[in-house]
Amino acid sequence: MTHDKKAKQVRIFFSKSNQLAYRLKMTRKIKAIRKRLDAINADRQNFHLEVRHVETRVVNRDRDQTHSLVRQEVVIGRENDKKAVIDCLMDSNVEENVSILPIVGIGGLGKTTLAQLVFNDKQIQKHFDLKMWVCVSDIFDVKTIVAKILESATNKEQPTVEMNTLVNYLLKEIDGKKYFLVLDDVWNGDHGKWCRLKEVLMGGARGSRILVTTRNEVVARTIRQESVAKIIGTVESYSLKGLAEDASWSLFKQKAFAKGQEPENSSIVALGKEIVKKCQGVPLAITTIGSLLGSKNSETEWLSFKNNELSKIFQNENDIIPTLKLSYDHLPSHLKHCFAYCSLYPKDYKIDTSNLVKLWIAQGFVKSSDRCLEEVGNEYLKGLLWRSFFQEAVTDEFGDVIGCKMHDLMHDLALSVAGSLIATLDDKKTNVDEKTRHVSLLVGYDRHISSLFEASRIRTLLYLSDDKYEIDCDELFSSFKFLRMLDLSNRNLDSVPSSIRELKHLRYLDLSNNQKMKKLPDSITRLHNLQTLILFSCYSLEELPRDIKKLVNLRHLEINDCHALMYMPHGLGQLNNLQTLTTFVVHLCSHSRHCGDLQELNGLHKLRGWLEIRNLGYGKGVASEYKAANLKDKQHLHSLRLCWSTKGDVNDWDVVEDEMSSEGFRPHPNLKVLELYCYMGLRLPSWVSSLANLITFKLRKCKKCQYLPPLSRLPSLKTLFLEYMDGMQYISDSNDFSSPSSALEPFFSSLENIRLYNCPNLKGWWRRDSSMKLNSESHNSVEITEDTSLTSFPRLSEVRISKCPMLTSMPMFPHLEEDLVLDNTSWKPLQHTIMMNMAVLQSPTSIATSSSSSTPLSKLKRLTLRSIMDLITIPLQHFTSLQVLFLVDCPKLELANDEDEMQWQALTSLFFLYFSGLPKLLSLPSGLQHVTTLQKLQIWNCESLTVVPDWIHNCKSLQIFEISRCSNLSSLPEGMGRLTSLRRLKIEDCPILLQRCKRDTGEDWGKIAHIPELELR
Repeated sequence: MTHDKKAKQVRIFFSKSNQLAYRLKMTRKIKAIRKRLDAINADRQNFHLEVRHVETRVVNRDRDQTHSLVRQEVVIGRENDKKAVIDCLMDSNVEENVSILPIVGIGGLGKTTLAQLVFNDKQIQKHFDLKMWVCVSDIFDVKTIVAKILESATNKEQPTVEMNTLVNYLLKEIDGKKYFLVLDDVWNGDHGKWCRLKEVLMGGARGSRILVTTRNEVVARTIRQESVAKIIGTVESYSLKGLAEDASWSLFKQKAFAKGQEPENSSIVALGKEIVKKCQGVPLAITTIGSLLGSKNSETEWLSFKNNELSKIFQNENDIIPTLKLSYDHLPSHLKHCFAYCSLYPKDYKIDTSNLVKLWIAQGFVKSSDRCLEEVGNEYLKGLLWRSFFQEAVTDEFGDVIGCKMHDLMHDLALSVAGSLIATLDDKKTNVDEKTRHVSLLVGYDRHISSLFEASRIRTLLYLSDDKYEIDCDELFSSFKFLRMLDLSNRNLDSVPSSIRELKHLRYLDLSNNQKMKKLPDSITRLHNLQTLILFSCYSLEELPRDIKKLVNLRHLEINDCHALMYMPHGLGQLNNLQTLTTFVVHLCSHSRHCGDLQELNGLHKLRGWLEIRNLGYGKGVASEYKAANLKDKQHLHSLRLCWSTKGDVNDWDVVEDEMSSEGFRPHPNLKVLELYCYMGLRLPSWVSSLANLITFKLRKCKKCQYLPPLSRLPSLKTLFLEYMDGMQYISDSNDFSSPSSALEPFFSSLENIRLYNCPNLKGWWRRDSSMKLNSESHNSVEITEDTSLTSFPRLSEVRISKCPMLTSMPMFPHLEEDLVLDNTSWKPLQHTIMMNMAVLQSPTSIATSSSSSTPLSKLKRLTLRSIMDLITIPLQHFTSLQVLFLVDCPKLELANDEDEMQWQALTSLFFLYFSGLPKLLSLPSGLQHVTTLQKLQIWNCESLTVVPDWIHNCKSLQIFEISRCSNLSSLPEGMGRLTSLRRLKIEDCPILLQRCKRDTGEDWGKIAHIPELELR
């Protein structure tokens, strides 16, 4: 027998295939394990250790359910601090343009909260032209901070460019503007870096302010040394102290007691007040301890906490981490893992909570034998939220938490308890421990590849860097075979190598935003533990793996915005654990054995969230396919988009078939969002009007649809969008109040937002004979019917109507509060609404209720009228709450009539007025002088304007005045010199006026020389 054969036999003998040898080996191992367990048990008895039963599930307190979802808490005890800071910021006694005010205090005092209160104050909003907010945190990189400031100023993500380009962009944004900038959570007091940043920010107008929050007095001293302005009469930094005793107790009560009410047990109240004193007025400590004690109901538990755990804390007034650690120690074990895992994210990171739950599940932190893991994971999340481990929760339209942040002290705590198991690598930290299991990268992978090899058993590799650096995937896959979570999103990958099959433990794979990738390797189907596969925005992806059915544990498949995807693979319907399927693409020629049809959706009853079905066909045979999708049994779906194919011609037979077959798409009544694109039926499916939970309904490019089914009785409908509806003449075919009982029911009781866009043949809301029409001769009267007062939207807050030239009437919307936009449409719908309201109010037979009896549109805040060709006058007396008015490209509009003067006086809240493209505007309307609240006036492209009247000086609040492309404007009035609040004047492309306003020599220069910010070009 050769040496190789002997070696092979020896290997076989000691392998698992030899049951005798294997059993002997395992017997020895089990005996050794049992011996160790016996020793541990003996130690427990010898040292008198007690078994502690930890909480194994999330316990909800007996209080209002909204506490875990709504995180906009009432701020207590900071009214005086807010006033003091605002007074400092608005003090005009400064020597230079830009001054800096640091707020200094220990962590958890609420410096950020105070800055937010100031930032959102109405005084601040009116006082500054531009507001910006940047969280700086640990890393003080000047280029990064400048990019963040620019992003905040423009509300646009900035491209990766050189520092000089960023500086030039920022200077353009702040030049000549009085800005307010908050730099939150600054740690670095480096003199040189502050000098560089200060130089960039000195371009603002006089009165610009920078508010800095910091824990570090050294930072505050550096800022004071570098600030070229001294705020006269105030301290050079604002030192924030702890809450007063009564405010501390009020905050504690909100967290510790149901509904914030003191319990009848006076002993618990006394204990609570003693505990609050230990928190030293630090809001974060009070909130955290209060949340912890809120789950303890007995006096004994409170007393034990005070005497045992709280008394052991080393009281250092500058360190509350030990206090926060108490709350961590009381977390159930599963929440401890979940909380520590969040240290992967950098400070101030906006956490996608849905994604976070998936990561917890991938790591095995979420356990349940009989419940949906995602539901359990969301309970974990809420448990951490109401315990104050997370903050700034963001909810979606359904009330679900979709985002949150961690306080920076909580982040410090997470880092502390995570220890070496979790590492975040950046420019400062470049090494990992061999025990590290979870890694996030804030900079390029290539900078840390050597140190990563030291931790070969990594389970998480999360990329949070925007750098599209090259990655050797083969090397990555072969080096880290224990990965459970891998993020390769936005890496500019052309393909994924087949060696990915080596990652047998992988449960979460993110390949999103790899826009060149056309297909996935077939070997990916060997990842039998894979739970989440994220592929959204892979624009070139043409197909999914054909054997995708082998991914038996797949729970989430995110493929939205994969526009090149041609079909769904056969066997997709066998993935019985699938919870998320964002898109299903129907192959137009689905005869191939590799292409799955809508039957694949039949048994996927666990689908939840959003589903889009694309490329739906027409004609015979589709009815059975639609019904086979079995949408009616998918009770967890909340959003559905159905998109029909636009390829090929649609004949009349197909239209009839489409109407009949679409009935098969009846969804579950729980559906909340429905979108139909390119549907070619004349009528919508009958089931639409039965969706009692529907919140949003959108129709787009349904060009043959003539009207909608009755929708006014849908009690939950908040948003209605109709776009590119060529065939629709009336939204409803009949009066929704035709039935006797309907008069008792509100008309669209929940509707808040209407958008009608590019509906060229739309004439009105419903088809009617002659009632409720404007008198064609006088345009001043309306025919009244008994139901006129009832046909109004009680909660409508925003209406946008664009490119609907035939529209002449709408139901009343007298309570419209936020925004009304008419664009490229007729004035008649708004005129009709106003006239109906007035007729109802004046009619002696009106049965109008108190809710519909207010002046029409008296609550509206913003009005935009653009390209309204038949607009001649505006009844401004109705818009008494108007704050912003845009009048653009209305060729017949006349504003200078003397009879309109009284109407302008009704605008007691107007602060921004914009005129553009008004050829009949010869002079400013005289009534404008009575609008004492006006702060900003912009006039663009009004060629007929020849004069600014001298009464302009009556606009005492005017701060910004801009005139552009008014070529016939010949001079400025003497009254300009009496505009004492005016701080910015811009004159652009007005040749005559610019000549007269030349510095020192122009005839009008003396009228404007006093204005701080002048832009003449």
